Amino acid sequence: MKVLIIGAGAVGIGIGASLKCSNVDVDFITSTFEVGRAINEYGIARKGLFGNVAIAKGQVGVYEEYAKLPKDAYDYVIIATKTIANLEVATKLSEAEACMKDTGVIVFMQNGMGYEAPFLEYFHESSLYHSRVITGFKQEVINESTVTAHQAPILIGSIYGGDLDIVRPLADAINKSGLPAQVDEDISIALWDKFIYNTTLNPLGAILDMSYGELAENDYAHSMLDVLIEETFAVIKAANCRTYWASADEYRDELFNNLIPVTGNHRSSTLQDIQKKKKTEIETMTGSLLAIASQCNVAVPVHTMVYSLIKAMEEKF
Repeated sequence: MKVLIIGAGAVGIGIGASLKCSNVDVDFITSTFEVGRAINEYGIARKGLFGNVAIAKGQVGVYEEYAKLPKDAYDYVIIATKTIANLEVATKLSEAEACMKDTGVIVFMQNGMGYEAPFLEYFHESSLYHSRVITGFKQEVINESTVTAHQAPILIGSIYGGDLDIVRPLADAINKSGLPAQVDEDISIALWDKFIYNTTLNPLGAILDMSYGELAENDYAHSMLDVLIEETFAVIKAANCRTYWASADEYRDELFNNLIPVTGNHRSSTLQDIQKKKKTEIETMTGSLLAIASQCNVAVPVHTMVYSLIKAMEEKF
């Protein structure tokens, strides 16, 4: 098995180290010279929960240009960039499509909804697979990824009815490394599960500079989380979407009693981006929710405010 990971951030490094630990050949595409140099000089590592995995230098490949990728090489291409890069990534990957085997597929490991749209311009939907990643990764050293929180296994599946046997070896390899992963026959429900979680916690945590646990413990933040959940479930109902939760109240109980207690110390990727003065994935998270709400004629004033605040913060960068 040979895997190309596009994006050497916290998720990409963490997944790459996990796969290499399971004897999978791994290459990276990174547009950041410093990250590529660090990988070449020091290798990569996954630390934190589930143990430490260290991959020595020279054990993974690094490319800065798509044109230099080997031909007919990759069984899987994992998209682990921020979603704001997807149009550029889809275009460049389509120009280098020969790097993928005839049976090769693309697997998204990203936040939000609708991020696959640019890829549908170039690739058939049968070659696109999604994943739900609700494991918290943090990149404190540029060639290392630390697992800071974990809620449930990584799930990989197809929203287009694709053959799950195609991605089963990938899930098995990640799981073998100690990082729980499996295929899921109805990934769309799992994606909504993560979408609710992300749109509730990520932007508010970034605005208030709080971890998930701090949001839950602060009375004022907690009340805002309550309203965000209520608005989201109004959209879900109007859009006739399926989730694991029958109501906003049921989800609140799960979030505050079960989910946040095991991820309380995690600081969201949106907060990490803001602290690094980087553009966030707000468009494919809250932005996507606002678009669905508009289509369904549902008012979501608090989500709208949160979206506007993040966009205002980004304008300073």
